[in-house]
Amino acid sequence: MWQGIVWSLTLCLVGLADLGLANNLAGYEGFTKYTVQHGDESAFKYMVDLQTNDAELDFWLLTRNSSVLTVSPRRKSQFEARLSSLGVSYQMQPLMELMAALKANSSYSEDDDEVYEECQQEEGCGDAQRPRRRTRRQARGFFSHYPRYNEVLSFMSGLASRYPQYCRYESLGRSNEGRHIAALSISLNSRVRHRRVAYIQAAAHGREWITTQTVLYLAYELLSNLRAFQRVLQDVEIFVVPLVNPDGYEYTHSSDRFWRKNRHRYAGHACSGVDINRNFANHWNYQGASQNLCSEVYSGTSPNSEPETSAVVRYLEFNRHRVKLSLDVHSFGKFIFYPYGYAKNTVPPTVGTLRSVALRAANQIAKYRGTHYTTGTSASILYEASGSLDDYAYGSLGIPLSYTLELPGDEFHVPAHDILHVCKETFAGFVEFIRHVSLY
Repeated sequence: MWQGIVWSLTLCLVGLADLGLANNLAGYEGFTKYTVQHGDESAFKYMVDLQTNDAELDFWLLTRNSSVLTVSPRRKSQFEARLSSLGVSYQMQPLMELMAALKANSSYSEDDDEVYEECQQEEGCGDAQRPRRRTRRQARGFFSHYPRYNEVLSFMSGLASRYPQYCRYESLGRSNEGRHIAALSISLNSRVRHRRVAYIQAAAHGREWITTQTVLYLAYELLSNLRAFQRVLQDVEIFVVPLVNPDGYEYTHSSDRFWRKNRHRYAGHACSGVDINRNFANHWNYQGASQNLCSEVYSGTSPNSEPETSAVVRYLEFNRHRVKLSLDVHSFGKFIFYPYGYAKNTVPPTVGTLRSVALRAANQIAKYRGTHYTTGTSASILYEASGSLDDYAYGSLGIPLSYTLELPGDEFHVPAHDILHVCKETFAGFVEFIRHVSLY
């Protein structure tokens, strides 16, 4: 019965896929994707200034060495002239050409699941790599596409219904547009209040679809293999929020594929939305954030001003003495960040532990198919950015293990045939993070 429900939902979504892809790219005709190699500090600082203050450019990735961004046809000539004056090298591709290629590459075959064999009784295999004899067909069905908001909630409530002793479905609150910010609590006994909590959230930025799937896969895999993960779950509650920004997520499916912020509308203003990951109350609006309402990194009118942020803050503050791990899942770049992000030369007193756990998680992820993650602070690897969850959880609430995970990819649309592989390799990293919760 459960398998039938999953496949029915899948078939329904596949029928709508072509229509959704066309609608959510309307308005991007003539846009160009640029990959820019900075070359020196002046080029990097110029890009940081553009990201913070220029609302007409959309940065997908910004590191100290390179940038990935999209530019409208109106700004194309001006932008290229500035790059030439800086003497930097860059590659460009028409955005619609890129999206057409991604769409063509998004077909899913069951044979794809056999490309990477799971660990076969090798020495050093952890719980996350051990072979399983059960069928993979259920996972293939749900984790072969990007579900809409209602399908995500149906999947979550289905898990809670199937495993009532181990899983509880609840809501942290409602979004700007009234959608539930749904959560799952997973433990060996859902009726017991455990001493330790691992909090994991995804999709703070609406366009980062793959993040939701990895967190849902964590819940699915743990509940489907409770016996194998008893030691991991011993005296630990895993609390997952797959859609922190449900309005933005749904908007990227229906209207604008690359929407980042929430959907807060301001009377008398054409621009809307707040960057949830600039809205937390730790060095709010200090660096890497903007008070320009049209900016992609607009930090809101005040700390925790957004209902989505407030819902997370209420939960974490109420459980601050129980939560030992805060993990915020984003896309893309293959990074594991730990505090602090607000300033480059500021490190926490427990940086040694934070770095060690991050490296262990990265090593576990790499075992699946060799995906390499870079670890460090976002301020040192990317740029200074304040108001993030990882800084807030560690710096304001004292949660000892606080991280931001940036998943693989070269853009926000991971092909359908690769979704399950990203979920599987990320699962190994999640398990490694959760193992360390028992130390606190």
